[in-house]
Amino acid sequence: MDSFDEYLPLPWPKWNISLGYSTKKGALIEEYLGEYMYKWLVREKLLNIGCPDESSVFIYANTLQRTRESAKSFVRGAFKNCNISVFSIDSKEMDPLFNPVIRNDSEVVKEPIIKEMKKKLMDLDLRRSYFELEEVLDIKNLGKCKLEGQCRFDVTENEIYYKLGEMPLVIGPLSFAHMIVDSFLMSYYDGHAMENVAWGRIKNEEQWIILAQLMRESQNVIYNSTLLGRQLAKPLLEYLTSAFDEENPPKFTLLDGHDANLYSVLAAFGVKEFWLPEQYESIPIAGKLVFQKLYDRIEKRYLLKLDFVYLTVDQIRSGSKISTKNPPRRRNHILHYSHLKERQENKYGIKALGLKKGQRTQ
Repeated sequence: MDSFDEYLPLPWPKWNISLGYSTKKGALIEEYLGEYMYKWLVREKLLNIGCPDESSVFIYANTLQRTRESAKSFVRGAFKNCNISVFSIDSKEMDPLFNPVIRNDSEVVKEPIIKEMKKKLMDLDLRRSYFELEEVLDIKNLGKCKLEGQCRFDVTENEIYYKLGEMPLVIGPLSFAHMIVDSFLMSYYDGHAMENVAWGRIKNEEQWIILAQLMRESQNVIYNSTLLGRQLAKPLLEYLTSAFDEENPPKFTLLDGHDANLYSVLAAFGVKEFWLPEQYESIPIAGKLVFQKLYDRIEKRYLLKLDFVYLTVDQIRSGSKISTKNPPRRRNHILHYSHLKERQENKYGIKALGLKKGQRTQ
C-alpha cells in the first residue's frame, strides 16, 4: 500500500481547514464540555459560582494549533468573561510533556514490547473489516488492483516501528486502513452530508462498527501495553504525581493533549481495551480522562478515581448542547492512590523529559 490517492475511487471530500487544525464543530463541542464541567465543579463544591481565582485553575495545552484552540474553547465555555488564560510553551515543536515517544530502546525493555505487539498482530482477524473497506473503496475496479494485483488489504504483512525518540508505529495495511476509516469518521463527526462521507457508501451503524474495528485494533496493538504506556506517558505520570502531591495545588487543572496521551496513560494504569457504549472508537474526539483524588475516612487512605468522559457518535455529529438532560457518557475506575506513584516509578532508569509542576518556559 504505497500511495493513498491510488486507493481512492473518487476525489476525496474537501475540508476548509488545514490538516491538524481545530474545526468549528470541534470548538463548539469543547465549549459545551467546558460549560458542563464547570457546572459539575460547582456542584461538587470545588469551585464557587462566578469567576474563579486564577490560582485555583490551571489550563495547559500542547503546542499544536488544535490543542491550543481546544483549550481556549473549553475556557470560553467553562469560564466565560473570566480572566483565565491558557498556558502553552513557546515552541513549534511538540511539548515534551505531551510527546508520547519511546524513551528506552534497551533490549530488556524493547524485546517484551515488540513481542507483545507481534502477538497482537498475529491474533488479529480483520478479514470482515478489510472486506467491508474494500467494498467501500470499490478496490476491485481500481487500477492498483487491475494492473498490479493489489486488491486486498489482508495479504500484506504489517511491520512494527520502534525507535528511540519517536512514536511507536505499525506500518502496513492496518495503519493504512486506520487512516482511511478515521477520515471517514471525522467527516461524519463534522456533519458532512452523507453523500460526502465515504462517497455515500456507508449506509448503516453495522458498517461503521465493522470498519471502526480497524481503528480500534490498530490503536490496541500500538498503545495497549502497560510497559510501553509507562514509557510514553512517563512525563505525564510524573506531572500528575507532582500535581496531586503539591501542598496547595489548583482545584482544577486541564491538560489538553492528544488521544495518544490518553491511550498511554490508561495503559500505564493497566486499564485494558474497553468498549464505549454509543461510540465506534475507544478514544473519541473531545474525550476527557478525569482524575479525582479522594480520601476514604473509614480506611484512612487516599483513592484515585478515573472517569473517562466522552460524547456519543450522535452527540458529536449533531453538535447538540451538552447538559444534565443531554449529558456526556462516562466510564470509571478507582485505584489506590499509591498506584499512581507505582506507575511512574523509574524502573529502567529512564530520564524524564517532562516539566515539573509550576516550571514554565514562557
